[in-house]
Amino acid sequence: MSAHAGAGTDLSADIMVITGLSMELEWFGKAVGVDFARVARQGTSYLRGVHRVGDREISIVAVRQLGKGLTSAAVTTTKAICLWQPSVVVMTGICAGVSDSVQLGDLVVATQCFEHASGQLVSGQIIPLQNRIALEPWLLDYLMSISESASCASTVQAGYPGELPPDFAMRIHYGSMACGPLVVKDADYVATLRSREHSLLALDMESYGVALAASMCSTPLRTVHAIVVKGVVDYADNSKNDDWHDYAAYASAAFARHVINATYDRPVAFAKITDADSRISR
Repeated sequence: MSAHAGAGTDLSADIMVITGLSMELEWFGKAVGVDFARVARQGTSYLRGVHRVGDREISIVAVRQLGKGLTSAAVTTTKAICLWQPSVVVMTGICAGVSDSVQLGDLVVATQCFEHASGQLVSGQIIPLQNRIALEPWLLDYLMSISESASCASTVQAGYPGELPPDFAMRIHYGSMACGPLVVKDADYVATLRSREHSLLALDMESYGVALAASMCSTPLRTVHAIVVKGVVDYADNSKNDDWHDYAAYASAAFARHVINATYDRPVAFAKITDADSRISR
């Protein structure tokens, strides 16, 4: 996120954005308003552009997964980090929510991502190991300080170009996100997960792979920070439909833009997140 990196070399980026679906990537481009150019590197097509905030510039590279699931997410993220060396990896898009904790259209920022579909199979039931990657405490505090402002949620919601229910008021939640290689349409299974993870708010198919890649690509000299924010489109049951997909994809991207813009007004956070001086030389 440095001024010199933003103006940047073609071989590096300040922020890498990854989405699971093409539609989510399209909404990111619309919400952020960056004029992206397509760049191919090592057999993968990326979108690269510069987001200007005041007199500073942020170099952004965006990519979508070619396949579904956390394995594809992990491989795609790892390859992009090695090629572009970003300081921050952001995943936006859609997720399922826990029905008694969130409403459709709300945003969930993952405080930790865990894998729910690997572990022990006992009497036909999976007892998950729940391997997890947690958001750094200082970064969690920073994100919460931004989103708890009165204007954050309302600003994000107001920017949506489509129609929303008249009584809808988006909320931003922080909690655990369960990740697995399958689409969950089973309320009982969600209840079982919740009984083991009381902070569980959402389920998806990619978040753990992204968080794991960022963690494993970090070194003692350079940390790659991972932020996962997704919009709730269903409750992981048989009532799934596409009604909230566009808004959720837009809102998660608009939240990311809000955080990026706010960073440039906070010098301490800017210095903490910026890691350009410790990039691996190419």
